[in-house]
Amino acid sequence: MNKKLSLIKNYRLYLYAMLLAYTGALFWQLLIPQLANSFTTWGSNIDWQREIALWNIGMIVVIMIALTSDNYLLQWIATLQSTILCLVLGFNHLVSLVISANFSAYIHILGVVEVLLIGGGWGLILIIKDKKTIPEIFHK
Repeated sequence: MNKKLSLIKNYRLYLYAMLLAYTGALFWQLLIPQLANSFTTWGSNIDWQREIALWNIGMIVVIMIALTSDNYLLQWIATLQSTILCLVLGFNHLVSLVISANFSAYIHILGVVEVLLIGGGWGLILIIKDKKTIPEIFHK
């Protein structure tokens, strides 16, 4: 299998995992937003949870378009977008966890593990592994 096909396979696996994560977050933020009140230091605010849920809809659409295409660039862009989002949101959870030192704020712990380390870290590894292929895309 050539390098590009291997990368596409890895991007697709990552994007399927992220599709599942964004869909799960969408449902809990829309249907059971009171979890934030119990398990974060941020408290419950339906409006900010709905706003995040709407962002999740946007990410779900982008990922679905990338997954239904064999276009390498679309998959790379969706991976980059998701990686950046996961890194900044996961870091935000880490900051809240460290500042509050409240380790019963389980959503922050999950945010660090799932969002920062898995979503951000996995995506970053894929992008770094692809560093030689990416410039070729922009020179077409």
